[in-house]
Amino acid sequence: MSADFSILLAEMQADFVDELPNRCDRLEEGVMALETKQPGAFDELYRQIHSLKGSGGMFGIVIITTICHQFESFVSETRQSFDRNAASTALAYVDLLRKTIAAKGRDASGVTAIEQELEAMRMDSLSGRASVLLVEPSDTLRKLYKDMFTDPSIQVSMMEGGMATLERMLHAPFDLLVISRELPDLNAIAVVAALRESRCRNSNIPVILVSSNPAPVPTHLGISAIVRRDPKLLPTLSRLINETLAQRR
Repeated sequence: MSADFSILLAEMQADFVDELPNRCDRLEEGVMALETKQPGAFDELYRQIHSLKGSGGMFGIVIITTICHQFESFVSETRQSFDRNAASTALAYVDLLRKTIAAKGRDASGVTAIEQELEAMRMDSLSGRASVLLVEPSDTLRKLYKDMFTDPSIQVSMMEGGMATLERMLHAPFDLLVISRELPDLNAIAVVAALRESRCRNSNIPVILVSSNPAPVPTHLGISAIVRRDPKLLPTLSRLINETLAQRR
């Protein structure tokens, strides 16, 4: 990286940080608009969070991206029941973003403190439920999986592609990853390998692999179980998910 480019990037990052107070103000307004059920409020708030998440990654302020990942998930999950309590939690996410405006909020100790607050907020929102990320490119199978999860003690998030899954796993903690081996972009083996090499909170997460591919899976990836795509897929997967989560409780 040239010296000129490094200087330019530092200047752009400084401009981004300078804009953060105004962006946080707009997020607060968006939260209030969503609470009062104003037309288009969810789409606008989601757009603002998503944009800030991308900017945080672009300018190398990973903690902002991490906050926004969890904030984005929260507003999506509470969209249909966004009441005063949900608004209070959403504003707490904005408060965490405000902490990153000061340099001490972006140093190692500040980032650790924010991550601890994020984990506490995540656990509070789960209310004792286990969180599962399920990755499946097939619309039909995702619908079947959704119908399979009737246990209120399990919260399930679903995704379709490997790249987006890896990005989310690097920033948002889960209790279990269930992932199809065959994905349209980054396959499951590459996703899990990247997770194992990372230093994120999901680096040692248990993984259940769903596959019709007989090729062996590298043992160093620590896959908990492999489920074949056959007529017994759903009951087998349901049993393994419950067993794996029970072991973590």
